Amino acid sequence: MMQGMTLAIVHSEAPVILQSDSSEALSCLATDALQRSAYGHLVMEIKHLSGTREFIPQKLSRAQNRVADRLANYSRSERATAVWLGSIPPCIEDVWPLDRNSMIMQ
Repeated sequence: MMQGMTLAIVHSEAPVILQSDSSEALSCLATDALQRSAYGHLVMEIKHLSGTREFIPQKLSRAQNRVADRLANYSRSERATAVWLGSIPPCIEDVWPLDRNSMIMQ
């Protein structure tokens, strides 16, 4: 996740949108709730990265999060990190149109 946020910040001037199907995870970004948990370091790093650009947390339903799930599974099964700039990865071609939300980006 951190590599993805860093790439988004480096390759775009647009606001960074962090989408999650977890209200609890998104709410932790506004509080210190997980500071001492096993995930506290991730929350702190996200907060640090989000301070460099406009940052928009966005709650999705679990049904809208198929692309993220498929990419996470790809990363685990292939033991790889990959970037597809300007293209759609083959592992999500079938779910990409289903997950696109109605948010209009300018």
